[in-house]
Amino acid sequence: MKKITKILLSLFCASTLTLGFASCELAGGVASKSAYEIAVENGFKGTEAEWLATLSNGKSAYQIAVENGFKGTEQEWLISLKGADGKDAEAVDPYAAYQNAIANQAFSGSYVEFLEQFFNGDIQPVNDTERLAHNIMSVVGVYCSFTPKTSGGISIGTAQSASAGSGVVIDLDKENGNATIITNYHVIYDSKAQGDGISSSISLYPYGSVVDYGSENATHGIKATYVGGAMDYDIAVLKVSGSEVLKNSALEEAKIGNSDTCTAGENVFVIGNAEGDGLSITDGVLSVESEYITMDSTSGSGEKVKYRVMRTSAAVNHGNSGGAMFDASGRLIGIVNAKNVEDDVENMGYALPVNNAIAVMNNALANNGQVKRAMLGISVQTIESKAVINENGKLVITEKCQVAEPLQKGVAAYGLLKEGDILKSITLLDAKGTVVNTLAITRLHQVGDLLLDARLNYKAKLTVERKGVKTTVEIKFDKESYFDLY
Repeated sequence: MKKITKILLSLFCASTLTLGFASCELAGGVASKSAYEIAVENGFKGTEAEWLATLSNGKSAYQIAVENGFKGTEQEWLISLKGADGKDAEAVDPYAAYQNAIANQAFSGSYVEFLEQFFNGDIQPVNDTERLAHNIMSVVGVYCSFTPKTSGGISIGTAQSASAGSGVVIDLDKENGNATIITNYHVIYDSKAQGDGISSSISLYPYGSVVDYGSENATHGIKATYVGGAMDYDIAVLKVSGSEVLKNSALEEAKIGNSDTCTAGENVFVIGNAEGDGLSITDGVLSVESEYITMDSTSGSGEKVKYRVMRTSAAVNHGNSGGAMFDASGRLIGIVNAKNVEDDVENMGYALPVNNAIAVMNNALANNGQVKRAMLGISVQTIESKAVINENGKLVITEKCQVAEPLQKGVAAYGLLKEGDILKSITLLDAKGTVVNTLAITRLHQVGDLLLDARLNYKAKLTVERKGVKTTVEIKFDKESYFDLY
């Protein structure tokens, strides 16, 4: 938002690219055979539709070749695609394979996603303006006004104040003019404003629209209403209902990514309403995939609040707050909320991980606007942390997380978890016993993030290592006292 202090605020822009992949980087000619034809030549028996179905299991072309009779290393398989004496290359035609996959309903994503999933393509930045165009149409400028509190009939602060920030379209029903938008709490809140501090006048402006917010006869903005959120998570949820302006706009839903799989060094794009001058795009890299920063609370009380964020080198400015950070495939991975504005610091912007932001949004919508997080009642510490480069070439940090101290009576996990237990995995089940989510615990923040999805009468099954022996415990969230309110 454009009006903030110390170390914060701003957001990301969309990204775009294509994939170069090893199996097609062959000298001396143009690919002439389809991937299916090559699979048949290497032993695959079945129709093209059956071959495409095998791709949906997430296997690379080399893996499929091995399963169907090819003997040799991946490098040998790649060489076999080149033809005799390295002459005219006969390689996989990836776009033909993509078109066939779409036609046979074996795949429903974009071409870039097809290459990335089935051919182990390495994402390289390119001037993909089409992808960026779609990204920017899922972001809006957010403009709010506030009426200041009064004391003895005298206004505290200015007579009228306004803020400019950004928001991201998460859910869109254009036919009926409805939408759900995520932004930062500090964009739509002012501690010096009347009532609960939430702006009573919120307008959204898509890219390319006339920003006439504040004018007497404003007609171009999309009117939005605050429906929930949490100051301590810096997430606010806005709703648009029955808007004729939205119906006639080119707005799109953002494609949601997975912030837990992001890695340092990835190309990212930030899109937001920098300086309140309209939506713009900046690019950079993901500098740190997960860290914590401490900032002044939006409440104006002087209290400090800690946020888990992703750091980027992409330019972030006032007004970017609440905007989007996209990965190189155009997927939303973060909601921009801060920047370091100290004089001796450059290129340090921050975004809230999208997994966490979406969980907060869903929690607020399920709890009449409030955020209620289930609490195990345990203190957890990291006793071991190491980084490795995985099979996909990504730098991954793995942490060993341990219950740090004895549990107090009255908490959900009392008598079930013990000091020294090493957390291995967690499965969340709803009141009917249906699995909501499950994950291996490899980072300290994961359990807290997952518990945002818990509701009253949900259960958590945790696998722990206790004195060298694995055991499973089931914890029930069957009391309101097991939830913290934000």
